[in-house]
Amino acid sequence: MGPFCILLKWRIMFKISWIFILASFLLARDLEVNFLSNDDWLSGRSWGGQAFYNSIDYGSAFIGSSSLEYFNASDIDIHLSQHPDSVTHCWVYSSVNPELVLGMGTFPGTVYDVSNPNFSRRLNLIFFEEENGDLHWNPESLSDGDREYLMVMYSDYDSTGLIYENTLAYNQDVQYFCWLKRQIGSQWFQSEPASLEFRNYWTIDEFELELGNGSFILNWAFELPEVELQEIQYYQVYRGASENQLDYIADIDLGVNFYEDNDVIIGNEYYYQLKAIDLNDVIIIETEILSGQTSLQSFNTTLLNNWNNAHENLLVDYGPKTYNDIWGYTDQNGYEYALIGTWDGTHIVNISSDPIEEVAFVPGSFSTHRDIKTFDNFMYIGTEANMPDPYLLNDEYFIEPQGVQVIDISNPSDPVELNEWDGVVQSHNIMEADGYLYVIGSNDLYSNDGMQESWGIDDLIILDLENNPSSPVKVGGWSGEYLHDVCIDGDILYGCAIYSNSMMAFDISDKTNPTLIQEWSGIQKAHACWVSEDSNYLFTASETAGGYVISWDVSDLNNISYLDEWLPEGAENYSVHNIFVKDNYLYMSYYIFGLQIIDISDPYNLSMAGFYDTYRQTGDLYTYDGAWGTYPYFSSDKIVVSDRQSGLYVIDFILDNNFLLGDVNGDNNIDIFDVIIIVEFILNTESPDDQEFTLSDINLDQTIDVLDILMIIEVILS
Repeated sequence: MGPFCILLKWRIMFKISWIFILASFLLARDLEVNFLSNDDWLSGRSWGGQAFYNSIDYGSAFIGSSSLEYFNASDIDIHLSQHPDSVTHCWVYSSVNPELVLGMGTFPGTVYDVSNPNFSRRLNLIFFEEENGDLHWNPESLSDGDREYLMVMYSDYDSTGLIYENTLAYNQDVQYFCWLKRQIGSQWFQSEPASLEFRNYWTIDEFELELGNGSFILNWAFELPEVELQEIQYYQVYRGASENQLDYIADIDLGVNFYEDNDVIIGNEYYYQLKAIDLNDVIIIETEILSGQTSLQSFNTTLLNNWNNAHENLLVDYGPKTYNDIWGYTDQNGYEYALIGTWDGTHIVNISSDPIEEVAFVPGSFSTHRDIKTFDNFMYIGTEANMPDPYLLNDEYFIEPQGVQVIDISNPSDPVELNEWDGVVQSHNIMEADGYLYVIGSNDLYSNDGMQESWGIDDLIILDLENNPSSPVKVGGWSGEYLHDVCIDGDILYGCAIYSNSMMAFDISDKTNPTLIQEWSGIQKAHACWVSEDSNYLFTASETAGGYVISWDVSDLNNISYLDEWLPEGAENYSVHNIFVKDNYLYMSYYIFGLQIIDISDPYNLSMAGFYDTYRQTGDLYTYDGAWGTYPYFSSDKIVVSDRQSGLYVIDFILDNNFLLGDVNGDNNIDIFDVIIIVEFILNTESPDDQEFTLSDINLDQTIDVLDILMIIEVILS
């Protein structure tokens, strides 16, 4: 492998470990209540409130109740004391008959609104007690029958309490409703001073950290816009290499609510926090700290469209892993269609329209595996639905296993199911070539009692399509080893024997009698394969953690030789799925690594050519999630990819055969003239267009700087 290719492989591909991290907060103002005393003699009786042993709630939550909205409640301090100078005079209401005013009473303490630290406003109180009470707030009972409820008002304190005379206090300006009690084994006011602090604070709804293409994007939302305008002046973004080393990096105006950080290095981990600044330049909200590792979402590819609407049509919701395989079809008018499988059928999506749109849906047997191929104006669909699910037998939507469906798609908007080839019930894959359909992974049927049973079905089945494509006829088969997938090159069929970790080559010149002519091992979990267009090289993919894509010289089947192997950076514990060759490129659906494209023009030196990351999930990564299938054979050069979670992707591969990172002037050489151009970009004497920027940014950090010059000099010198 040449120095430049090594440099590309080393610098380009770094798979994200945390693609996407999300933190959500409830849409509500949070209430924090703390009791401050030398002895914890005060407690709260649990009844479903906000805080302090669930004994405290907003006044608006009481009897239907206060006209004061919770988001207008203030920060308060209740100073608890039995000293005569610390008594609050207040009205007392009956806990049995809340409309009955018992008279003027006393509360052993004072309460202040401390929202403004420069001006503490004393507030009114009221409380409830039994009708035969002493008009003094002194709940003694620890039982539920003790109902000397305390209410904190929003209005200024009136020592006479007259502002509440003959009124229904609980329907006025109540801020907080409390039900307090003594700690078991303690005495009232066994230590003074003591205080009960109420602190309201806002949190942020939907604070999320999302991976961009070589960047991080922060998104957030405040619960109530009107409150945000009243209380928040602006936001600040903090970033660091660890939770303990966060530095301020940006101010964000109200109404923006997102920030993209491009000043990051690919492969590094970063920590972010958002802070809200109030009108007094005080930090009033700090989010939790989120972290992620930077990577590229794409390289030499552009997303044209994404379609993820299959969930709207699911007869039975299978969950997030909805999609499976994909293929392509072009109608007589030149319109291109993606044929994408889901758990309950096949969707036909017009990718020539703008926007792309689903034009039809073909229901099918419920299956996590659905394989699709075309011949002429017909679509063939196989599944692994091999026995009825006893839990679904009575479901009105249940469809028994169908073998291979035959669908007329000459009018893609109105597909017609013509036939079901039922020579097998299940098939893992099907492949079409030269007017024949090859059915593999089909050695199991179900018996009448619903139990799986081998019926000795051929491991390789060949159906004739040419003579009557609407009604396939079996012309040949072979048994001897389970084949997981195949590819066909003229009279040679290559089969993946996944369970024996080997590859097989068959002579299929006589379709009635396929003959095994060669077998070689050393391909761990051989899952998929494809042959080069000159027939000299075979590429195999291993569906296992750390499974490589391997190139083989098969120009002489009696002397097959290993050439090279390739694995994306960071994929040592993850797996490839399906592969296809077009021109000098191998297109792969690489599960959580999305679409991967490698240059196979030199089979001895496989190298990265492009990728697009379709899988943006968070948390623990499951090896077999993400990109399932791809189809690169449209005349428009569009590539379609199916992702198990996020649906159909239409992608443009923008690399041409002469593309070289560092070749800024496009003369097919990397030399001092390219360095001079990059220097001009750095000095701002010239401005790069999009292509020049991509060619100049050799280290792929989204900036053009001296580091790119140093790397290009290394390439020149090597």
